[in-house]
Amino acid sequence: MRTYLKIHFSSEGENPMEAIKRVKEVGFVPVVGDYDFVIDYCTPEEYEDIIRRLHDALGGSGVYYRLVSRDTA
Repeated sequence: MRTYLKIHFSSEGENPMEAIKRVKEVGFVPVVGDYDFVIDYCTPEEYEDIIRRLHDALGGSGVYYRLVSRDTA
C-alpha cells in the first residue's frame, strides 16, 4: 500500500521547513507531482501508526494535510 500526502501551509502557522522536517521524521519521502510526499506500508496496523504519528507531528502547526491511499499491487 502507498499513501500520498499533500500539505498546505499557512502564513499564520509555523515555519514550513520545520513542518517538512517532522513529516520526514514520520517516514514520508518527498515526491514531485500532484502530491508532496509518499510513504509505503504493508498492513492496516502500519497505516494506523503512520497516521497517528503524522497527526501528532503536525498538530498545532497550522499545517493542513490531505491523504490519498492506493493499493500498489
